[in-house]
Amino acid sequence: MFDIEREISDTKIRLCLDCGKCTVVCPIAQHDSEFNPRLIVQRRLTQNSSNPQDETIWECLSCYMCVERCNYRVKFPEFIHGLRAEALAEGAQLQCTRGGALQALQHLMAREELQQDRLNWLPQDIELTEQYDTIFFVGCAPYFDIVFSDLEVNTLKGVEGALRLLNRVQVPFNILANERCCGRDLLLQGDREGFLALARVNMEEFERRGVKKIITNCPECHYTFKADYAKLPGGTAIEVAHLTEVIAPLLQSGELSLGELEKRATYHDPCTLGRCSRIFDEPRHILAAVAGLDVVEMEQSREKALCCGASPWVYCGAVNREVQEQRLAQAEAVGADILVTSCPKCQIHLRCCQKSGDGTVPRVEIQDLAYLAARSLDSGGEAID
Repeated sequence: MFDIEREISDTKIRLCLDCGKCTVVCPIAQHDSEFNPRLIVQRRLTQNSSNPQDETIWECLSCYMCVERCNYRVKFPEFIHGLRAEALAEGAQLQCTRGGALQALQHLMAREELQQDRLNWLPQDIELTEQYDTIFFVGCAPYFDIVFSDLEVNTLKGVEGALRLLNRVQVPFNILANERCCGRDLLLQGDREGFLALARVNMEEFERRGVKKIITNCPECHYTFKADYAKLPGGTAIEVAHLTEVIAPLLQSGELSLGELEKRATYHDPCTLGRCSRIFDEPRHILAAVAGLDVVEMEQSREKALCCGASPWVYCGAVNREVQEQRLAQAEAVGADILVTSCPKCQIHLRCCQKSGDGTVPRVEIQDLAYLAARSLDSGGEAID
């Protein structure tokens, strides 16, 4: 049951001062004059039953740039998620990308009786433990590479790179053969029932296996397990770490050394890893440890980093493409050979922009951070090429 008063309280939406700072920094508002965060709030707070649904609620990227700028930290994206849940409950139909394939996969994975074998891609030389005290959570990369094969993306390279780095520093871990999606995209879409179904089966599996720590390379899995699951009834107390939080300290202590790569690179901060999880330094420590790598910052970086223009696989259109082109142009402006990121979705969206562009879109190479770091190693790099 949708409770607007609870949504207002939880998101602190009435603290909005109507100053417009959110609109000034919003990537969508910069390209679409019809999109205005504070006006969306005003329209909903004055809405009556005869008003139609506000279609602009589907344009928000959930990049949290507005929250970063707001003096009162009003949780506008989360208010939008609530409005989407309300819209879906009232019969709104999602305009899904890729024919709704990813939504269908997420709902299939929420079935308790589902038994998967998701490890066919796993290189034979990756060492796993027998126990499940610490697991590496792969995420949806095996599915992404199939669904987006026309974009020639290989997000599993990032996963394999992460596993090789963990093996190199002898961090023990196992992988669940019946792993499910974390559910974050459903949550962002407003499909709270679908999200809760995935959360339940995941938490049950973690408890059954005795999981005490989760390491993930996907920023959205990291934030979902650490922040969203913790809010649920009976929420997990499992320790959650992003790969960069594991690797960066070992580089700084000298327990791990990376190899050499003669390139100029720029780092793209994923919104969820950066503004949501506040992980800004660790990825840069890893890049700094690669000898010969010239690392340069884009015009917008760290807390002010521009979003990749992503959506939770819904309502992706011309405005999203303009945001993506802007980000790629920022990478080109600093002369980067490689745009490095820690997020598979950022890779997919930016690569999609390059593939479907008119030939003027910057062709900077896009790579996963873990893949780049593993590739630089004196040995083991060739195996993931």
